[in-house]
Amino acid sequence: MKNSKVWFILLALVLVLAACGQSNQHKEGNKQNQQADKSTEQTSSKDGKANDKSYKRIISLMPSNTEILYELGLGKNIVGVSTVDDYPKDVKKGKKQFDSMNLSKEALLKAKPDLILAHESQKGSSKKILDSVANSGVKVVYVKDAQSLDQTYDTFKQIGKVTGREKEADDLVDETKRNVDKVIKSVPRHNKKQSVFMEVSSKPEIYTAGKDTFFNDMLEKLGAENSFSNIKGWKAVDKESIIKKNPDILISTEGISKADYYKIIKQRDGFSQINAVKNERVETVNGDEISRPGPRIDEGLKQLRDAIYKR
Repeated sequence: MKNSKVWFILLALVLVLAACGQSNQHKEGNKQNQQADKSTEQTSSKDGKANDKSYKRIISLMPSNTEILYELGLGKNIVGVSTVDDYPKDVKKGKKQFDSMNLSKEALLKAKPDLILAHESQKGSSKKILDSVANSGVKVVYVKDAQSLDQTYDTFKQIGKVTGREKEADDLVDETKRNVDKVIKSVPRHNKKQSVFMEVSSKPEIYTAGKDTFFNDMLEKLGAENSFSNIKGWKAVDKESIIKKNPDILISTEGISKADYYKIIKQRDGFSQINAVKNERVETVNGDEISRPGPRIDEGLKQLRDAIYKR
């Protein structure tokens, strides 16, 4: 789980640099997004044949995409996954594994895929390699980066459209929405709105999630307040600003135990004065379930609800 969380953090930082860095990169990203949208409709193969949407050898470079493929009934068609894939339990069995942050054209082609599901963030780190693979006749699709529950449903539909499983994708959206709605309706509304600090990474810098992020959307859906909703995206924050915000609850998504998180908190000067620490509201959640925009988002939402409302 910890390796998966490190990978998620690296991915988040790639997105931060791509979205919040130089304006030229942002403009280029918009152009690439348009190209990615077209790729769901048009073939990327060298021979230019129409896409019959019947893919038998799929490589998934993102754990959430892998989980979606399984839910669409395409698990048996997956021949390769990322090194941090861990769900379903035997997801890596009999499959090639790829380091999504360090791809190799030769290794990808050796698996003989007819479809590669990449992630939007990989346009920065792996686009040249993936373009080269596409020029060799392999369909490459960049799945959009979901930063809200609604956008997660859009990724279900995007993958369903690419693979010819539109009905299954619509059914998955409906089922997931029902499960999410049940969690939201179970939130006690009479409670005072809690201010929550979401700690995505504790070292070398402390990273948190601001507005326009998956975590922020989840907090809002649960009737809680993100203590750093004034910033945008995934950002590093200093200890002094956290102390000043004085959140009611501290929640780590790194995949560590509550005891280990307490040890980290106790080593930070001034944190003993934060309401969350004084009232023993230091919590941890399963990093994979809460951070992956996939079919288990309702489980992640449940964990976050339980951490906030002590269920």
